[in-house]
Amino acid sequence: MLVTHAESFERGRLFDKATAAIGKGLVVSNGSVHRRQRKLLQPGFHRARIHGYMETIHRQVDAQIAGWSPGAHLSVREEMHRLTLNAVTGTLFGANTEERIAAEIGDYIDAANSWVGLHTLLSGRVFERLPIPINQAFVRKKARFNEIIAAYIESRRADDRDQGDLLSALLAAQDDETGQGMSDEQLRMEISGLFVAGSETTATALTWLFHEVGRHPEVDARLHAELDAVLGGRPVTMEDLPRLQYLQNVISETLRRHSPIWVLTRRTLRALELAGTHLPAGAEVIISPMMVHRDPRLYPEPLRFDPDRWLPERMQKIPRHAFIPFGDGKHKCIGDVFARTEMVIAVATIAARWRLVPVPGHHVREVPRAVLRPNQVLMTAVPRSSTPVS
Repeated sequence: MLVTHAESFERGRLFDKATAAIGKGLVVSNGSVHRRQRKLLQPGFHRARIHGYMETIHRQVDAQIAGWSPGAHLSVREEMHRLTLNAVTGTLFGANTEERIAAEIGDYIDAANSWVGLHTLLSGRVFERLPIPINQAFVRKKARFNEIIAAYIESRRADDRDQGDLLSALLAAQDDETGQGMSDEQLRMEISGLFVAGSETTATALTWLFHEVGRHPEVDARLHAELDAVLGGRPVTMEDLPRLQYLQNVISETLRRHSPIWVLTRRTLRALELAGTHLPAGAEVIISPMMVHRDPRLYPEPLRFDPDRWLPERMQKIPRHAFIPFGDGKHKCIGDVFARTEMVIAVATIAARWRLVPVPGHHVREVPRAVLRPNQVLMTAVPRSSTPVS
């Protein structure tokens, strides 16, 4: 449906609601608007550009974990949320972005995810206008968020030097046919989409990754052994990415077992038959990457966390389009390579200094919201020197 019949569908109800939070940017658009915006944004995610972002991400991760104390109980979800938010903010606006600004942006992302998750389930727009706390917080924090983004755009318009960040790439982007760049309003909407779509999902994936690695000592040992052998404590480079194969497998298995984007929606543009079912025009269709990734016909023992299922000889048995953590087809996430690179840097930087050990007796469960997140993950920070890999 996401690939073969893509021209018969547009984004559905979930994305309609997201428009109120982030505007009509790439993340929610369809048709010619989507094609135009994807071409404009794509240069900001080219390999050379991502290479330039890596130092910023490493610096943000390193600064955060410097504040951890041996034996401290960490809320891993909160730590990863702050970590990815600072990394995305630094990537977009430059490494010297104030943490206060990142915190205000984070407040809005939390409010937006809660608002979109709630109103996707509610029928009609009347609930969006009720003077209830979730609506009031959303409106207030959205206004402040838009002020922050507008100020950055205005500042950069006055200084058109390429500063190596993503905003510089967006400002320089020009339409092939018209030669025009994006308006301030379009820039604001695209930046909003990158924040809302790009920080919470990666934070959630990292949280699940550390939870699973902590639960599986054999995975923990193999992961640290690879990182020690390949990196020896130095920062990750672009050339290291294909060499960290076990870490890549751990990331893939985390995205399969705990798909942050657990549900997608599509709406039929015309009547069609799909898998023997007649769908009229305008029908809302729900796709669940989570259910695909937990189908035992595709993944034997689907609830078992097994990074080795991504070894080349076993991957050959996985059907094409059966792994869709970033969606698929023309609407596949534009930042998939960036997100995986960010995860590699975060895990490698943290694991060079710390081992995260589960707190005994703490139960973790899945909470389906805009993303499929854990209720809470409490882990103890143990310095690597205290727990040598055996």
